[in-house]
Amino acid sequence: METTEATRLPGGAVPAVDEVDLTPVRTYWQLVRQRFVRHRLAVIAFFLMTILITAAIVIPFLSGGAWAETSLERINQPPSLSAPLGYDNLGINTFARLMKGLQTSLFIGLAAVTVIVLIGVTVGAIAGYFGGWVDNALMRFVDIVLSIPTFFLIVMLVAFWGTGNVYVIIIAIGLTGWTTAARLVRAEFLSLRESDFVQAAQALGAGDRRIVMRHMIPSAMAPVVVAAALGIADSVVTEAALSYLGFGINPPEASLGNMLTKAQEYFYRNPLLAWYPGITLVLLVLAAMFLGDGLRDALDPRQRVESK
Repeated sequence: METTEATRLPGGAVPAVDEVDLTPVRTYWQLVRQRFVRHRLAVIAFFLMTILITAAIVIPFLSGGAWAETSLERINQPPSLSAPLGYDNLGINTFARLMKGLQTSLFIGLAAVTVIVLIGVTVGAIAGYFGGWVDNALMRFVDIVLSIPTFFLIVMLVAFWGTGNVYVIIIAIGLTGWTTAARLVRAEFLSLRESDFVQAAQALGAGDRRIVMRHMIPSAMAPVVVAAALGIADSVVTEAALSYLGFGINPPEASLGNMLTKAQEYFYRNPLLAWYPGITLVLLVLAAMFLGDGLRDALDPRQRVESK
């Protein structure tokens, strides 16, 4: 831009012109996406989890009832095109049964996490928003639940309500695993209730329910999402342990846990029957944990994204 005589200062000096920052403003979710993409293990875990979920849904559907069909003619036969992992000691398609077991374990994990989030968010929101004696009473109840050995309580609940019932296992895991989510939401609410937008909503006459549901819960969901991702891994491992001990899913239904229990009987004759569900369980847990780790970093507003 040319400098005219009118724009010159006395003595011929030219006034400084402020530089305009033309860097585009990125939204919160754009920053979340960029931070998540930078976490390579989380990206790998995301694709791995997507593959596992897709295979657990599609393959049992396409194979029909092959995961439960026995045949004396196919006992311990080697892998083939129709059975990539061969057949087990009962002549069952190992790959089809493995995917059915993965489907069951994933369903239990996702459903149990849903129960955990519903209970945890409700208790934590009430405690953090109202504070005072309400907060003290609910947190002391949380301490009581934490003082009880979780796994033994789950075994007791499953044994009392009905061993082998999927929904009983889901409820038992959900009723004992909500404390972490409750504490996270409570901590977020204690800081959010003093924020300007909450006080502005109260000044405008908004009710407690509207403030909590429309303003505070969406702002406090970041740690809950992380806890939910990690809770999937814990729920799947708990279900596998229950099934391994005989308190979980019983045959002929399939789960990763009862597949491990069944493979133990034939470990020396066919050790691969234990390797398949074991490796699948490890991959599922690692994918959920790395995904939760990546979400924790991505959803943290204190993390910065380097400009390219």
